[in-house]
Amino acid sequence: MSDRALRLVMALLAVTTTGIAGYLLYSDSTDASVACSTGGCETVEQSQYADIFGVPVALIGLVGSIAILLTLVRADTLSRAAGLAFTVSALVFATYLVVLQLAVIDAVCEWCMVNDALVAVLTVLAGLRALSDLNAPIRA
Repeated sequence: MSDRALRLVMALLAVTTTGIAGYLLYSDSTDASVACSTGGCETVEQSQYADIFGVPVALIGLVGSIAILLTLVRADTLSRAAGLAFTVSALVFATYLVVLQLAVIDAVCEWCMVNDALVAVLTVLAGLRALSDLNAPIRA
């Protein structure tokens, strides 16, 4: 897959994660209820783990998604490395949040799980981008 195609797919996924994080942040800041079929979203959103040092987890996700989007603007090695670093960091954080939902909060936010799955796909694609850079011929 070409770098251009990878960047396009990653951009679509990152725009989606930006939308999810934005929706959850809006819901949190306006006290609007989240569209959720199980009720787990409200439980997760109202838990003590919804903020880290007073910063909503949704805001952290929004900033992270925008950072990933910014790495897709250019096709150079630094952008590929930054994209991989951001997506791996996001995946580690997402894994932590999934464990919290399942083992500690005992509720599952459907929006969060979709977002976390998309982050996993973004990480794989960022890895492919980084690997394609390793396989590129060295230009002097």
